[in-house]
Amino acid sequence: MATLVDERDDSSGTRKRRRRRARREAEAAAALGPDANGSGEMATSPPQPVAVLAEPEPIVNQAVLVQAPELEPDDFKDLLGQAVGLRLDSVSREFGGNDEMHVTALRDVSLEIGPCEFVSVVGPSGCGKTTLLSLMGGLDRPTSGHVYGAGLPLGELSERDLADYRLQRVSTIFQAFNLIPSMTVEDNVALPLTLAGVELEERRRRARHLLALVGLEHRARTRARLLSGGEQQKVAVARALANRPGLILADEPTGSLDSAAGEGVLTLLADLNRRGATVVLVTHDPEVARRARRVIRMIDGRAIELDSGNPTVRKQEPVDPAPRLHWRDTLKVGVGSAGRRPLRTALTTTGVAIGIAAMSLIVALAGGLQGALSAPALSTSQVHQVAVYPAADTKTGAFDNGTLATLGAQPHVRAAWGQVAMSGTFTSGAPVAAGATAPPPSSGALVSLAPIGSSSNAPALSAGRLPRSDAAKEVLLSDSEAAALGYLSATGAIGTQVTYSAAYGALQVPGSSRNPVAKPLDLKLLVVGIVSGNAMPAGAPGGMAPYATVRDYWAALARTNGWKGGEYSTITLLADSGLAVEGLRSRVEALGFQAQTFGDQFRNFEDLLGKMRVALLGLALVALLLACLGIANTMYTAVLERTKEIGVLKALGARARDVLLIFVAEAAVIGLAGGLVGILVAIGLGRLGNTAVDRLTQSVSSGSFDVFRTDFAVVAAGLVLAVVLSTVSGLLPALRAARQDPVRALRYE
Repeated sequence: MATLVDERDDSSGTRKRRRRRARREAEAAAALGPDANGSGEMATSPPQPVAVLAEPEPIVNQAVLVQAPELEPDDFKDLLGQAVGLRLDSVSREFGGNDEMHVTALRDVSLEIGPCEFVSVVGPSGCGKTTLLSLMGGLDRPTSGHVYGAGLPLGELSERDLADYRLQRVSTIFQAFNLIPSMTVEDNVALPLTLAGVELEERRRRARHLLALVGLEHRARTRARLLSGGEQQKVAVARALANRPGLILADEPTGSLDSAAGEGVLTLLADLNRRGATVVLVTHDPEVARRARRVIRMIDGRAIELDSGNPTVRKQEPVDPAPRLHWRDTLKVGVGSAGRRPLRTALTTTGVAIGIAAMSLIVALAGGLQGALSAPALSTSQVHQVAVYPAADTKTGAFDNGTLATLGAQPHVRAAWGQVAMSGTFTSGAPVAAGATAPPPSSGALVSLAPIGSSSNAPALSAGRLPRSDAAKEVLLSDSEAAALGYLSATGAIGTQVTYSAAYGALQVPGSSRNPVAKPLDLKLLVVGIVSGNAMPAGAPGGMAPYATVRDYWAALARTNGWKGGEYSTITLLADSGLAVEGLRSRVEALGFQAQTFGDQFRNFEDLLGKMRVALLGLALVALLLACLGIANTMYTAVLERTKEIGVLKALGARARDVLLIFVAEAAVIGLAGGLVGILVAIGLGRLGNTAVDRLTQSVSSGSFDVFRTDFAVVAAGLVLAVVLSTVSGLLPALRAARQDPVRALRYE
């Protein structure tokens, strides 16, 4: 930009034109300078008077080209807000009461600090400098008198309005830096922006810009505790500029720094003041105090102004209310706080997990057991069966078809079948290698399986499969019988054919030779599976064949050998419900037979599960109580350990509600983590329990029972319960944290 001045002394009205040109040049030169406050607003100091140029000597046909100075790039643009004026009217501040020593920190202090002033407050230790700074920053209230900041009566504002004043008008640079050690440098600088609800990307951008201004952009992701003293002070200065303050309060900012670092901080404060910020610097060093434009000396709580101050602005432009701390940032801070004490947090989380796991198991057990008792597999299991044996004084020791029909016609009998068992020999049909001797026939029993459609009590297989139907020519060999037939391994018998030849139409026992076979018949069977010897009666070697196959074979032998009865060694009756089992047993015994039920075993198991439910309930209640006490203790200890951090948060503008939510979020995070762990443990233990129950009930039913049944409702309820209990347990310590006095908290060690 250039201003062209062309003067001719031979034109009319020369003096008037020269005066007008001089006035325009003065106004243009004033327009080239930067704004007083660096924010696009006019400076509050009065404009300098324009000097009237003396009438120069006439210059003929001479032009003067004036080059405007180039503006340097301003990295501090938009870092400051509207300058804040301060006024104190007869302010006194006293500490202590009935239980504490009474101290008067300030005595009838009256002073004014105008916008854009740079004032230093000097005096010896204990003279009230820091107390004066706390009153100016809205951290404390006067005992008497009035404090005005930005035209607001600070002593009469609510805690909420004072927090807004600290957040949006004031920034304090502490002598002890007061950074949060566990946070990164970038997060410390962005903390005021986090409290103001600024979006994450904007926070990061502004924090990195501020760190670049103080020369620490390369340390952005470093934990604050790892910085040197000078670096921490620079971070504190960058944090002070985060929310565009109009008032900067510096409490001994060079007290912990070497001369070079201290000089850098003072130069930065002077530059900020030149750009429009009101700066109040507290120091006991006269050399530092000389950097300010005005000095206030403190002696025994009284202020002596060496120079008079400018009048303050009684009412300043309002600041739009900040949206405040976002719930995502609250959770983030809560998670970070919980992670600072990993061992204590892990122990507390474990307590919550134990309680939630026990409660989840109880609920899963109650629902699963009810479902298991009504499962279709249980309705055809031995729980609903009555085993009938011949009377003790009978001579035959067996039943015939007539007895089976009579018993099957009893009330509440859904199905009836008998067990056919014979003694004889098995012959292997496996091919024999050339020159090898075929294994001799092996004695063994052939026992009928229960009808497939009537009973779910199938034997447990070691290998292979069950017969396809009741009339299939297939057999399940016992492992001992397979070994006796010469197979190197029991599974090697699967797929081969064996021939059975009965010697007696019943199981042969010492002293008994019922239904001997005079005319043998061969029964060819395909081996489809292997069972344990325990599945056979009395553990005898042999095989188990389908019900219709064995019964037809026995009937063919009876016709050929002239047997007159004794087909079934036992008869099994299936009741139509569990409630009818005992009545059916009584009727069978009334007919003169022996009867035995298998439900006693399952009922004993049910009683055991009931006792387990009571034990787990007690464990869950104790665990949850201990977990709640642990969370309360953890949060209370955290409040004590983080008292100074609470003071920093409030000094930066956090409201009591913000502090409360941060600690409540920490408790909720612990509860959520404990609930998740507890639910996972409960699901794992439930699966192990179902496996164990299946093994215990194999003798009663071949079906599987989900005794522990966990569904989505149980999982959701467990998580909600964990979070609610943890939040309630941490609420009282959180309230204590929210009510902390910022001045006392900052002085806490």
